[in-house]
Amino acid sequence: MAINNIIDLDAKLSLTKTIKIAGKEYDITISDEVDQALSDYSNIEVSVQLRDMVNKLEQLDEVETTTADQFKTFTQIELDNLRNGALKALDAVLGKGEGQRVYEHYGKSTKAVITIIGLLETELNKLMVERKKAADKHYGNRHKNNKKK
Repeated sequence: MAINNIIDLDAKLSLTKTIKIAGKEYDITISDEVDQALSDYSNIEVSVQLRDMVNKLEQLDEVETTTADQFKTFTQIELDNLRNGALKALDAVLGKGEGQRVYEHYGKSTKAVITIIGLLETELNKLMVERKKAADKHYGNRHKNNKKK
């Protein structure tokens, strides 16, 4: 009689989560690429853009002839840059063209897209915590059971 000695870590530590965004379900697997795309956008691109925006605003403010239209144009350009970065991040996570699809689904709202990126990061982090707890519980119990013998 054969004894099955295979421990299926794949089942216990699955790093894939199905997430519904803009009416479509995506199976997202946590990977270095996904982490990098979300982290680069949230932690680096936005910070650099905000820093650059402050510098540009200070320059505009120093010029006494700057008009309201120039401030509006500046704001629109910066918003476009922010949105383009967010759509690029979503494309990296969800697939090519999906950032634009999500953006259009939510009424072409940059705020909605940025919120989705934050929620994705939160959900994927929760998945990692859940998987670690499951593994700790499973293997913690096994060690307790082995000590009793």
